[in-house]
Amino acid sequence: LIGGGGVRGVSCEAEARLDAGRMQPRFPAGGARPPAAWQNAAAQRQVGGVRPMGGAGIAKPGVGAGAAAAAAAASAQKEAAAAAASGVAFTVSTQSSRDEIGIQTLVGDYKEAGTNHGKKVYQKLQKIAGHEDIKVFLYYWDQRDGADFSGWWFGDQVGGSQVWARCVSHGPAPPRNGWRIPWDSPKAEPGLLLVEPRAGGAASATPAAAGKPTPPAMAPGGAAGGAASAADLKQRIQATTEKLDALEAAVRESIATAKTLTATSEAEVLEEAQKDLAKHNTDLQEAQKVLMSDIAAARRAGPSQTASVAELTKLSPRLRTLQTQLQPELNRVKGFYNRVAATAAAAKKLAEQQAASQATEEKDTKDFQEQLPAMQELVTSSEDSVEGVIALAAPLIAEPPEDSPELLQQATEEVESAAKDAQEKLTEARKTVNAKLQQARKYAPQTRKAAMDEYSGMVQKLTAAQKKLAPYREFKKDFSQRVAARKQLVALSDKLSAAELEVEKASMMSSAAEHGQMSEEEISAAEKVVQPAKAAIENSLRTITQKLPTADGAMKDELTQMKEKAMGFKKTVDGVFMTLKKQRDSLSTREMLQNAATKVDAAEDSLKACQEAEMPFLKGIEVLPGEESAKALTDSEAAASKSEAIINQTKSFLRLKIMEAKNYVKELSASVTEELTAHQTRLEATAKKLAAFKKETTERKMSALLAEVVDAVQGMEKKVAVVTEAAAVFASDDLSSVKPEALKEAMEKTATAEKEAATAMLDVRKVFAAKQREAKGPDAAAHMAKLQGRINTAQGDLQKAKKAASTGEKLIHGKEVLVDEDKKLKDVEEEVAKALKKVKPDEEMAALGIEAAKPSDEDIEAIATMSTDAQKTLKASSRIVEANLAGAPPVLKAALAKLSERCKAATASINEILTLTKDQRERVTSAAHVREGKAKVAEVDAAFEKVNEAELPFLKGLEVLPLTEATSATKASEEAVSVVEAAISTARTFIAGRNLAVKQFGTEIAKAAMEEFAQLTERINSSASKLAHFKKETETRKKTALMQEAGEKMTATEAEVAKLTEVAEPFAKADAEKDESEEATDKLVAQMKATQEAIDETRKFLSERTKTAAGSPAHEETLKALRKRLADAQASTQKHKKVTAAYEAKYLAKKVVADVEKKLAEVEADVQKTTEAAAPLLVEGGERFLVAASARRVAQAWREHMKAKSLTHEALFSEVAGGASDGISKEAFLACMAKLPEALGREDLEFEPARIEAMFGFADADGDGKISKDEFKALFTQQFNCVKEVTLTDGFEVGKSKTLGKLSGGEVLETMHGEATDEETGLTRIECTVVSTGQTGFVTIRGNQGTGYLELVSPFAIFMTELNKTVEITLKTVATMTTFFGSKVNELNQGGTDQLLTKAKADVIKLKSKVSLFSSEVQKLKAKIAAAKKDYSKKEAQEKIAHVLRKERREADALLAPAVAKMAALEAAVASLDEATKTMVSLSKEEVESFATPAAVSENADRLAQVVATAADEAKKTITAQQAELPKESPSTAMVDAKRDLLKMIGKVELAKKKAKGIVDGVRGKCRQLIDAASGQVAGKLRQEMLSKNLSIESFFCELAKGDEKISHANLTKHLESLLGEAFKAEHITLLCGHIEAGGIGRRRFQSFLQQYFKVVKGIAITDVFEIGDAKTLRKADADEVLEMIEGPKSDEKVGISRIRAKSLTDGLVGWISLKGNQGTPFLKEVEKPFYSCRAEIPLDREYKGEGPPVRSLKAEELVELIEGPKRLTYEPGVRVKGKAVLDGALGWFTAKDKTGTVFAEADNKYFACTSAVAITDNRDIRDCKVLRKLTVGELFTVVEGPFDEPDAGITRIKGKCLKDEEEGWITIKGNAGTKYAEPSTKHFCVLQEVPLTKLFPSASSGEEVRKLAKGEAMQVLEGPRDETYAPEIRIKVKAVSDGAVGWLTLTKDNAREWTPHYKCRAKAPMHRTLAVEGAEVVREIAVGETLEHLEGPMEDGQVFRIKARAEKDDEVGFVTIRDAQGKRLFES
Repeated sequence: LIGGGGVRGVSCEAEARLDAGRMQPRFPAGGARPPAAWQNAAAQRQVGGVRPMGGAGIAKPGVGAGAAAAAAAASAQKEAAAAAASGVAFTVSTQSSRDEIGIQTLVGDYKEAGTNHGKKVYQKLQKIAGHEDIKVFLYYWDQRDGADFSGWWFGDQVGGSQVWARCVSHGPAPPRNGWRIPWDSPKAEPGLLLVEPRAGGAASATPAAAGKPTPPAMAPGGAAGGAASAADLKQRIQATTEKLDALEAAVRESIATAKTLTATSEAEVLEEAQKDLAKHNTDLQEAQKVLMSDIAAARRAGPSQTASVAELTKLSPRLRTLQTQLQPELNRVKGFYNRVAATAAAAKKLAEQQAASQATEEKDTKDFQEQLPAMQELVTSSEDSVEGVIALAAPLIAEPPEDSPELLQQATEEVESAAKDAQEKLTEARKTVNAKLQQARKYAPQTRKAAMDEYSGMVQKLTAAQKKLAPYREFKKDFSQRVAARKQLVALSDKLSAAELEVEKASMMSSAAEHGQMSEEEISAAEKVVQPAKAAIENSLRTITQKLPTADGAMKDELTQMKEKAMGFKKTVDGVFMTLKKQRDSLSTREMLQNAATKVDAAEDSLKACQEAEMPFLKGIEVLPGEESAKALTDSEAAASKSEAIINQTKSFLRLKIMEAKNYVKELSASVTEELTAHQTRLEATAKKLAAFKKETTERKMSALLAEVVDAVQGMEKKVAVVTEAAAVFASDDLSSVKPEALKEAMEKTATAEKEAATAMLDVRKVFAAKQREAKGPDAAAHMAKLQGRINTAQGDLQKAKKAASTGEKLIHGKEVLVDEDKKLKDVEEEVAKALKKVKPDEEMAALGIEAAKPSDEDIEAIATMSTDAQKTLKASSRIVEANLAGAPPVLKAALAKLSERCKAATASINEILTLTKDQRERVTSAAHVREGKAKVAEVDAAFEKVNEAELPFLKGLEVLPLTEATSATKASEEAVSVVEAAISTARTFIAGRNLAVKQFGTEIAKAAMEEFAQLTERINSSASKLAHFKKETETRKKTALMQEAGEKMTATEAEVAKLTEVAEPFAKADAEKDESEEATDKLVAQMKATQEAIDETRKFLSERTKTAAGSPAHEETLKALRKRLADAQASTQKHKKVTAAYEAKYLAKKVVADVEKKLAEVEADVQKTTEAAAPLLVEGGERFLVAASARRVAQAWREHMKAKSLTHEALFSEVAGGASDGISKEAFLACMAKLPEALGREDLEFEPARIEAMFGFADADGDGKISKDEFKALFTQQFNCVKEVTLTDGFEVGKSKTLGKLSGGEVLETMHGEATDEETGLTRIECTVVSTGQTGFVTIRGNQGTGYLELVSPFAIFMTELNKTVEITLKTVATMTTFFGSKVNELNQGGTDQLLTKAKADVIKLKSKVSLFSSEVQKLKAKIAAAKKDYSKKEAQEKIAHVLRKERREADALLAPAVAKMAALEAAVASLDEATKTMVSLSKEEVESFATPAAVSENADRLAQVVATAADEAKKTITAQQAELPKESPSTAMVDAKRDLLKMIGKVELAKKKAKGIVDGVRGKCRQLIDAASGQVAGKLRQEMLSKNLSIESFFCELAKGDEKISHANLTKHLESLLGEAFKAEHITLLCGHIEAGGIGRRRFQSFLQQYFKVVKGIAITDVFEIGDAKTLRKADADEVLEMIEGPKSDEKVGISRIRAKSLTDGLVGWISLKGNQGTPFLKEVEKPFYSCRAEIPLDREYKGEGPPVRSLKAEELVELIEGPKRLTYEPGVRVKGKAVLDGALGWFTAKDKTGTVFAEADNKYFACTSAVAITDNRDIRDCKVLRKLTVGELFTVVEGPFDEPDAGITRIKGKCLKDEEEGWITIKGNAGTKYAEPSTKHFCVLQEVPLTKLFPSASSGEEVRKLAKGEAMQVLEGPRDETYAPEIRIKVKAVSDGAVGWLTLTKDNAREWTPHYKCRAKAPMHRTLAVEGAEVVREIAVGETLEHLEGPMEDGQVFRIKARAEKDDEVGFVTIRDAQGKRLFES
């Protein structure tokens, strides 16, 4: 392949398989895919061994050069020339002799083809014949994918996945050498690939010549391989093809033959096949070589033979395929042949080895058998010698001759001698045997094994004999020790024998355990026997263990035997101990279990005390009076504490005993643990109840403690709910559809509610914090945490509401911003469009080739001004829009974003305008800048004139002017200086700024302007110099004037001192002559203050003059004199201070309070004045201004009319007045206004009549009923504000007029004239009068570029300006009051601590609170004004388009008409419904009970409701049709409103339906009231009747139904008429009957109506009487207890609690119970009559405790009705016995007495046990009898006859039958001396009725049953009898719905569950018409989740259970399967 192609003549698939082992694609981090491995030459050679061909122009080695070489050279020269011409950069050649396609693919010329990774890329020029689409590139890849993938590469594309060669080089050009082929070869082969650069573009060598010259290859036929002719090639192709066909057929035949061979084929066949395949393989390789040679020859023939090359190339894949198929078969056959050959060779070798081995075996066996007898004899002889030594020594050891030492000496010596001889024999035998062992190892395998076994056995025997002999080798020396050891052994044996006796005795004593429980005495006696025996055995074992290691021989054997015997005794003793332990444990567990049961009972009893203690809380009064609550809480806590102590103690006891039980024997441990666990379960249940009680007690305690907080939290939550409700509108998904008025209203409501909620929240937190300090402990903390959670939740809700309101506020603000900024942007866009049109042609003009007219300089100036203003406006708008866009609601974001884009577009247009007008604008702007600069300098010069004027008083010649004149002149001078300084600063700033701006202009323009600015700067500097001189002179003059002023101040101060002296003189007189009147004292204090203030002021002034006088001796001297005079004045004043001090406090207090009150009155008056000033806007809503705007519009229309008709005001006045000269009457004005729109062609002049009348009143200023001529002219008066500096001229035409003056911004102008446009200049001008100067002239309103200079001022704008000023002044006035009050309080503080001052201070502080009220009032007023202003703006905008809206409204009204008509019909229908029902609906609860025709009204209401529904559907249909007619594009406002109205109509339709439903629901509610009232009364009466007749509800139903399935309404009504008497109301009963069940009342509905049931949801007391105060608690009703109501509900008005008299289904207790507490806590919940559904087949017991046979079995899915219960049934312990059947010895447990008290077995007195050994005889007569055998102690027998007393013998005998061997005979049970030989056995029970024998103790989980014990069987007791406790059961008494069977069943989660008559579908199922499924019609499919109402059933249909039911979805009735045959539930109730 070449890069995935195939020039090697093989298919792509074949090459892909060849190259699969070498492909290594790389995945780069970035850029193109880097190269990957392409091929491996070795892989080619492995598959078929085919050598690739050489490339074109390369000769094969071994053939001499000839003509072909010359031809090749010539060809190379031609190629070189062609390459030079085509820009060849490199030539790739090879020197390798390897003729591989991979190399030849790369050989050729390369030229540049771009760059990659910073280096050039080269592409091969020559195409590859037959694969022209294959390209070859030479390129560089950097190290981004790692060093292993970097360098120069040859590949099919740059960075491609197929590559051929690589060189690890990073030079700028590809290297000559070092190329690796394939690319991942371990090293580069020299000369394999050469890359030569072409110098100067000329070829240095051809690809062929670049390598080593070689002769041409030989042709297949042996000819020289030159360039073959076409005929020759054709012949070659044909021959090659034929040969290949033949070779292919032969190869395929060989392959087919090879495929049939297997590993079991014969070797010869496999060998032949292998040779055949190998030969074909060689043929294929040769064929491949020939084919390659032919292809090379064809290529050398040139391009003309391309087809031949292609045809030959196609043969290569066939060869490859054959090689690929042949090679595996060759390898497979070769493998088979090698294995078969190897197997044959191995078999041959094995046969040879076996033959040789057989001979050796026979020889060795013979030798071994010959030697074996002698060796056996030798070993036996050695053993016998050892045994002889032992036998010789044994008598000596057993009985040593102690009385004959000589004999003993001789005997020992004989033993030692015999031992020595035996040792020699053993040694000799061992040597011989070892030698034979060595010899045996050399035998043949089988003989060797036999010999080794024999000889090894002999060695073992010799070793054993040696061990036996060892003790006797020094017999004499060890003899005395052996004798002593023997004696000890005897003693030890005796001790063990004695212990054995005791063990046997103890074993016999404990055998009684086999027959049952041993007594305490028996256990103790046995323990006394067994303990010494155990100790003796253990001591013996220790002695034996110590001696065993040192013992040997016989002694060791005896000790070992003795140890085994002792271990057996020990095992027996341990068994006895275990038996006794088991008996003792069993004995102790009985008492312990009884104790445990007692403790648990005590714990349960302690809980009853808790229930009694809580009874005061369970009567329904949740918050008890203080003392009663405290007592009840104390009692509850005490009872809980006591109960907790008992429970904890019992818990510990049970836990300890369960731990101890683990040490019992396994079986006892299990049973005891089970029983203790049952007690523990009971205790845990009690503990849970106690925990619940404690929790309730804590909650009650906390409720009492935290009542205040709870109330506060509840109040706060209500207020937060109000906030949430008010803010609900902001949660709307489409806020944009909500009217702004609604949003504002919601905002106000939310804000008000939020303040109240926030205040409540603050109050709650205060109360909470206070209570938190009081309430301590974890319980309080928990309750406080809950309250905190509620507070936090409310806080969160409040925050959410505030956030939602904030969203609404943002929406309102955003809409306002949208409107305001849209208006500004439109104005800017219009201005920009006008300017752009002047400087740039539009598209139409540009298309026609017309350029825009060049604007004038005035235009350019106007454009520049407009651009600046517009940019400012756009910048401000963009900032506002962006600021609002960030937090805008989604509904506004799009609009604001669009607005932002428009700002950007307008800015871009301005930039374009500025670019297009740059040159002209710079010139005009620079000229304007210079003009303005000159004007600024002129303003400086003009300002200097004021300086000269101010200086004139000082130039008259008077050196010292009068003070007033001097001060005035100085002030004027300073003001003039300020004006000049400001003018200079302004001029300098302006010129500097403009100078910088001009520098950015073109050079010529900038230069001229800058020169002008330089001259102007010189003038300014000159003026500044003059000003500095004048300032200096002014400063000197000011100092003189100040010194002069100081003298006059001192004179005035001295005058004040004189006045003080005069006022104080009367107070210096004697007391009798003093005038201490209030007036005199006030005058004295006031003068003192005035004098002191004058002194202080003068002192301050003189102090400030110190700096002024500095440097002037004259001034300093004057100042010194003045200070002396001031000191004298101060001293004089000080003399009078003592007199004044006594009166100062009173004066100060009075004055401060008066000042404060006066100030407050002033502020209050200002606030009132401001409020009144805002009245036209806030009270009138700006109506007068809207009227004025309408009048101005009319005046403008008349003004245009006058201009068009050349009329004067007088002529128009006459025309409007209808010729009347005394004025325009109201009628004339109204008539004129009615005709005006049509007369003037102005629709906008069409007004409402009320507005026209208001306009007449506006024009009639004097209110005389007529509009005078002056009043008429006043309508045309307009006011303008100057918004931009503009000139006032004397004429209309600017060019011909003279300037009268310049108008600055803010100037007000007035006119009666209209504006006009100068056609030449395009300026809009108007004649007007300047209000401030009275000067009249012409002013430009708008420039020719749209720049506005004047702005029309509306009366409203003037009003708002004045009003805003007034508000701000008032706010500032109020703000100053804080400082004012502070100063007054400070003044009082400084006055001392007099009581009058303290009181005054309190009064002032009290008055200060008014300031915040004023401030709040003004702020609110300001907010209202702002809101009203926005509303007015909207009204004004609406006024402008009112005529359009009216027109659109008429169109919209026409569209809405059909829908309006339908809505009217709908509203009429609703009104009829309302009218028909309002009487009944409006009735009170008491009145409705007297209403006579509720049923008729209800029926009529249903009928009218249907009419409403029909009208609503028609209206909705019409509205939908009208909606379709609405315009789809650009609808008008009226159409938008129409659309909204239609939407509202849809809403109204829904509201109408809702209202109708509400009315009907109201009627039904009233009916429900009647039904509820009648239900209680009727149900009560019927219940009383049923009870009085002593009827069951079933019998009562049958009586009323009169034999039918249902009670007809008529029958029930008639029955009730007689039952109720005067209380009977026919229609009330009709309603009630329909409510119970329509069409007749069925059994279940009748029961449900008559029997009301309640379930206890919270524990509550049952009392004996209704009144709580007098009631006595009967007991507590527990949660989930079901009660049947007998009477009630009745309300206890004293405590506000509703109560009922009811019967508990649990125990039948009847009493009074509260439905709810007085705080609303529910105690009871009404439920339907309880029914249960059986989940499995369960027995229906006849009795409560289950005694006797069941009534019947209830089937699965069967329904039962609850009659009584649930009850908790507890059982007395039963009795279980472990025994062995006498009949067959079967072992197990059986029940002697069950939990119901039924006895199954009892102790049997027919069995006797022997208490002493006695004989059994064949005859009753003791004298004439034969002993049959002896009966041992404990042996059992049954009584056959007797007992009989034998008076003669004085004995008692019975005839018995032994259980042991069934021996029958007579036995004495009592001897003549009173000895009892036998007595009745307590260890036997007789079975009274069949009972199971089980493997385990618990009857509930007794394990596998052994068998049934038959009546009369005898059981021997092995363990027990033991009490068995039973878990309590929940029992209910029920009645089967199907057949009325009554009985009891045990309620568990697995056998029954509560049932309701509603089934929910769990799996899709069909509903059928009939019960039988087969062939039934399907009503419809019931979907998962659907609900069905039960009507009948369940019923069985085969193996499925079905019910008849009604689908709530569509009322379809049919049968459904609730459980299928596989037990899957399809419906669940």
